[in-house]
Amino acid sequence: MTEEQVRPVPWKVIDTDTVVADRWIRLRADTCVDAAGRTIAPYYVLEPAEWVSVLALNTDGDAVVVEEYRHGAGVVALGTIGGGADADESPRDAAVRELREETGYEPRELVDLGATWANFGNHTNRVHHFLALDCVRVAEQSLDAGEMIAVRVLPLEGLGDRLQQSYHQLTWYKALAHL
Repeated sequence: MTEEQVRPVPWKVIDTDTVVADRWIRLRADTCVDAAGRTIAPYYVLEPAEWVSVLALNTDGDAVVVEEYRHGAGVVALGTIGGGADADESPRDAAVRELREETGYEPRELVDLGATWANFGNHTNRVHHFLALDCVRVAEQSLDAGEMIAVRVLPLEGLGDRLQQSYHQLTWYKALAHL
């Protein structure tokens, strides 16, 4: 069979067990069968909420970004504003809420830059990327328990090199294409 003749097909899920389910995530272990009849088990799938990532620019055109400890990676990182959407919340509303909670800023204009899969190998959610323009500070931060976020206002020049790896950079590149 040549490479042109190969046609990947979805696996058949023959069983699913919930490993953990709480307000943050659902982790399931699937038992699957591929097109060749091979069993793949367990195949872990994480089902978090949809995520948002916002690159905010203030009225001077400088970037409003955040610096915070990210426990999964074990690092203090500079990144875009972001978080998970609530179950009854649109990605756009989540972006505005996260921007206000994490920084105290609100945008005059919010540009939807599209969505990408968070990790389509084993996550079911997407990251919705936004560019927030003409942001003004209207409130103090309103952080969740366990959050310690420093707001940084930085010039756009060189910012892309300072953002940590992950969807933060993808939001950066999508925003640059829009600007």
